[in-house]
Amino acid sequence: MFEAHLLVTAILLLCAFAFRFAGARPLLNTIDYRTIGDAAQFNRYVGTRMFVPAAVAACCAAVTNWNPVLGVPLIFAIPLSVLCVVVWIGIGSKRFSANLSGQSKSAA
Repeated sequence: MFEAHLLVTAILLLCAFAFRFAGARPLLNTIDYRTIGDAAQFNRYVGTRMFVPAAVAACCAAVTNWNPVLGVPLIFAIPLSVLCVVVWIGIGSKRFSANLSGQSKSAA
């Protein structure tokens, strides 16, 4: 089980670094990047938040290495942390939305 936790840690770290260094490329299909003011800053925000599940997976790997009996119960902590971070990103994405109503008034 220790190896499974390490594999998940590596995958989550790869995802976090991919978001962190993606620039302005749209990577999330649930976010309308046309409404995001600064897509590069938003991707950095997402990448920083994605380090949380990677840290949870690394902690689970360490605990599983010390006590292998906890391997199966701790496997549920990782998807739970991913779910919490997805909600956190969804709530925080409102902060990056461009002021579309203000832009349309200035254009008129």
